[in-house]
Amino acid sequence: MREEAQLTDVVEREVVLRADFDLLDEDGCAWISTRFLRGAAPPREGDTVYLLDNQSRGCVGRVDRVQGWYACVCPDWSTWTGGPLPSGALRDQRA
Repeated sequence: MREEAQLTDVVEREVVLRADFDLLDEDGCAWISTRFLRGAAPPREGDTVYLLDNQSRGCVGRVDRVQGWYACVCPDWSTWTGGPLPSGALRDQRA
């Protein structure tokens, strides 16, 4: 029996969120509005998303929880690209 490849709907599965890496909460996570996401389904708890700032720097993050239109996303600093780590990451690593 021949197995057919399943296509992944990238629009439904790939979520990129804008983040300000200098405004992290006390747990080192970013609270990000999902109100105006287009195309992609809103992220759910446990989802992996990509965080991108206004300087085109970013990293992968895991959605810790969702409250209304806001997702609490914990950045994975080991996936950081775009230069030196932001001040929020440095503060998080010292704790």
